[in-house]
Amino acid sequence: MYIPNCSDFNSLSKVWGPPLVKYPLALPGLKYILIMVDPDAPSKDDPKYRMWRHWLVTEIPGLQLIGGKELSGIDLTEYRRPTPPPGTGYHRYQFLLFNQPPGASLYLHPEESTRASWDVDVFIERFQLGHPLATTQFMVKNDLQ
Repeated sequence: MYIPNCSDFNSLSKVWGPPLVKYPLALPGLKYILIMVDPDAPSKDDPKYRMWRHWLVTEIPGLQLIGGKELSGIDLTEYRRPTPPPGTGYHRYQFLLFNQPPGASLYLHPEESTRASWDVDVFIERFQLGHPLATTQFMVKNDLQ
């Protein structure tokens, strides 16, 4: 399954692994960066942990993105499946795809060790990533009350 089909709403699954990400415009000789965040943590009404970092992968070979294959880049933050708390409604899970600047060695500062309240804009500025090549999102909610 390619995530996301932006018009779909997904139900929570306990076995949901990392999505296959497909970007046919990727160039085989370039590297890419993928960011997945939840801007609605812990809830859309009280997003005090907004931009919860669910996944941060660097050094993604363009060839993998062209074919929608499992990513074998460097996980700066290992994938964590969507887990919105019960009763918090739908959460948006957003993907941002960037070119990785040639020769750049990306990292997280020690103060970025927590996934909550990550300042994605500071990360983008630190490495001069510019605008994303592609963005999309899907929505999930936990139906338990």
